[in-house]
Amino acid sequence: MREVFVVGGGMAPIKAYPLGMGRQVAREAGVAALKDVGCTFQEIDAFYAGVAQANSPRAVAVAKEFGLTGIPVHHIVNASASGLAAAHHAALAIQSGRHDIVLVMGYDLPERAEDPFKAQGFLPPVALFAMWAQRRILETGTRPRHLAMVAAKNWNYARSNPYAARQADHEVTADEVLASKMVAPPLNAMMCTPWVFGAAALVLASREGLRRLPGLRWPIARLAASEAQSEVYGEHHIFEGAVVGPPQITQSTVAAALERAGAGPRDLDVVQVHDAFAIEELVYYELIGLSPAGETERLLEQGAFGPGSRANFGLPEVSTDGGLIARGHPAGPTGVCQLLETLRRFRTHENDRVGMCHLLGAGSTCIVQVLTRTEARP
Repeated sequence: MREVFVVGGGMAPIKAYPLGMGRQVAREAGVAALKDVGCTFQEIDAFYAGVAQANSPRAVAVAKEFGLTGIPVHHIVNASASGLAAAHHAALAIQSGRHDIVLVMGYDLPERAEDPFKAQGFLPPVALFAMWAQRRILETGTRPRHLAMVAAKNWNYARSNPYAARQADHEVTADEVLASKMVAPPLNAMMCTPWVFGAAALVLASREGLRRLPGLRWPIARLAASEAQSEVYGEHHIFEGAVVGPPQITQSTVAAALERAGAGPRDLDVVQVHDAFAIEELVYYELIGLSPAGETERLLEQGAFGPGSRANFGLPEVSTDGGLIARGHPAGPTGVCQLLETLRRFRTHENDRVGMCHLLGAGSTCIVQVLTRTEARP
């Protein structure tokens, strides 16, 4: 199959927007992406949009903001994983030889208010993840302070992200997180993702497509693997109401992606995970294979998974743009934000060579993508 590259992109700020601004904010992100790679919409072969909210504008309506060029338009819905799902399907189209330059967008700005979890019969996510946290506390001895350490790390990463929904004007501490409003014990407000919207866009290209984009900024990212799986039946399986399915879904999808990329967990320099609640990121360290059970909390206490983690512990930095907790989780754009953050790290951190993006979609699905830094120009 042909190689696929993430060559550039752009975003609109992640924040609370008035209802009905979907097309305008999506256009802002798309224009920024086209400008970043130095091309026009006329050079785009196909448009893929990842959208999670049923009341957000349809992709064909958003595409009209850029022009009427007759290209195929695809509207991809896969809950929180919608952005990575759109990139996954766009990559398949490039690998097949069908397209060479594709615009991938994630956006969510509903036309009217709705509660997507209530409509689908889910319990509030914060309640489910509070149960995750309570169970881990009882079974492994994890303390709320460890969850606060994860959250504080992500809040501090977001301080340097101008698009993040939460931008503190000071270094956030674990004590500050623990002092924030309790939402669902043991999860405090600063441990939970905010309710926000936004848009992000990127351009994928084949090697042939790179030749049509002479104005690219280098380095770029090669999509070394993209794997999508759904849950597998197991003992005490929850068929309805589970938000992210059994933990094994992350283990198996990560393993498949790393195998396809020819890499292992310790090869990863930067990782973006589905950290809508602090307990998720802590658990995903172990499910990805970054730390063995029983060692994760000690590593957190020593400063692992934050700045300098690679040099000091041989472990990747995680949620480096603030993650879902602090950058925000606008749903459809989240996966695109993760891919753009990985590309940004490749452009700004010389030692970052391998990255991973991981998201789960309610219902439950998992998508994992592995990227590698490249300067090999066509």
